[in-house]
Amino acid sequence: MLAQILVVEDDPHLGPLLKEYLSADYLVQHAATLRDAQAWLGTHSPQLILLDLNLPDGDGLDLVQALRQYSSTPVLVLSARSGVQERVAGLNAGADDYLTKPFAMPELDARITALLRRTAAGTGVNLGNTSLSTSSLLLTVNDKNVNLTEHEARILELMMRTPERVFSRADIESHLYGWETPNSNSVEVRISQLRKKLEHAASDLRIRTIRNVGYVLQA
Repeated sequence: MLAQILVVEDDPHLGPLLKEYLSADYLVQHAATLRDAQAWLGTHSPQLILLDLNLPDGDGLDLVQALRQYSSTPVLVLSARSGVQERVAGLNAGADDYLTKPFAMPELDARITALLRRTAAGTGVNLGNTSLSTSSLLLTVNDKNVNLTEHEARILELMMRTPERVFSRADIESHLYGWETPNSNSVEVRISQLRKKLEHAASDLRIRTIRNVGYVLQA
């Protein structure tokens, strides 16, 4: 399964160039503004974000800081801000790597590969007879593989890392989107789908509903 990369770059030449170049090996989405990037991230979970800082509607560091409130998706900054203080500020804001412009494509390739490799090494979680790979969206129960959607995998990972903890709908929405979505039943729908997949695969894990409170994963 190809990794998905979000390229946030407003340069009319560099943005499309990066998308075309990287599309040979990855699924690539391009956004030219913070607003477009935030809107896309509201419904998608890429494995990596390439982020310019000087965007027409704000500073890319604002996106990094907001993202870190609910996600550990790796961020590789691509910026003309080449001073030591600027690079330190980017890393301190939550970026995982920093590449100054202009850059060579082979170096970009190497940094992307390193970040994805590092992420893949830490995206597995096991509980009972069940294991989850969030990089491949694959649930494995007694050597039987079950495909999950991005949001199903993220909800299950959240619960598997802290079993027996009760999560409210707001907790789960914040984990998925970074904000609450009033009057939406999306969490209930995804929990229902997860329950069916876990039961069908004979997993030891069960998601219980705590009335008027939230959901808890039990093994």
